[in-house]
Amino acid sequence: MVDVRLYFEGEQIGPRFHRGTVRQRTAVLSAVRLASKRVEEETLKQGRANIAGAGNFGNRWTQGLHVTITEGGGHVRIETTHDVPYFMVHQRGAIIRGKPLLFIPFSFATDAQGVSARDYPGSLFRVQRKSDGLIMLLSAGDGEPKYFGKTQVKIPKRFRVVEIATAVARKFSDYYAAALKAVGSDKE
Repeated sequence: MVDVRLYFEGEQIGPRFHRGTVRQRTAVLSAVRLASKRVEEETLKQGRANIAGAGNFGNRWTQGLHVTITEGGGHVRIETTHDVPYFMVHQRGAIIRGKPLLFIPFSFATDAQGVSARDYPGSLFRVQRKSDGLIMLLSAGDGEPKYFGKTQVKIPKRFRVVEIATAVARKFSDYYAAALKAVGSDKE
């Protein structure tokens, strides 16, 4: 093995190079952190705006979107998640099938909203409308329709959060360059 030592004006280049790379490492890491923070902020801002504009989605849906930045093993990871477990149904769109029917509460049946037909307080009975064959569940107490049955329901794609996160992540190099310039100008 050959040992090579380079000198530059009386000092070994190795230690000098090492000091320079340590300074650069700090600047690079700071710039990566700043760029990651910008990705987090932009993804949250645009993603929450997309969810809010997609229809009647309340606070639970907009505030349920999270972007987490973690560091480890020499890597910085930016992860986008949502608190609502069936979020991706609205992100991708889906067809939900009944077994054999899916009972959906009528919009005017306020006591049935958010309650599955099997958990409805009180008895229900089944009728089939002659005009179109729609199967309905009516309350035995007041005779009012509470649910209607469908074999399947199509949920359209409503959100574009994945596309937003991807587009913002593509701008990471721009955010990084601006952050590196800002970190470099702080030291001057």
